Amino acid sequence: MSQELIQNWLARLRDSVARRDLEAHMALVSDKVQVYGIPGQAVVDHAGWRRRRDNEFRHDRLASLAHENIRIKTISLRRLGFEVDEIMTATAGPVLRLHKTILLEEEDDGQWRVVEETVHDWRIEQRKPT
Repeated sequence: MSQELIQNWLARLRDSVARRDLEAHMALVSDKVQVYGIPGQAVVDHAGWRRRRDNEFRHDRLASLAHENIRIKTISLRRLGFEVDEIMTATAGPVLRLHKTILLEEEDDGQWRVVEETVHDWRIEQRKPT
């Protein structure tokens, strides 16, 4: 069940990026989200996440997201923590590969949202020719 929930949440995240649907994307992000480990920024909150995605969508900068190597780390009644490799493909230019921990929480409305992310490692890769 936990693996299925994570896969479903990640699929909805990828779909929102593919459709450039900011509202669907932000519906997966808790108002209390905190993102740690982004170079040059102490913490990214909900407003910062929204600004970044809005900019990427409006200016067609983010082509797609993909996820690999999901490893569940913690499971509790209303929280799921997992590590994942996230691949962010830009519309033009390189690919950003992030190794991160994501903590999902079932909020009071019954929806699972990300409440915390920690970026452990990242690297830029050259886009493979199509």
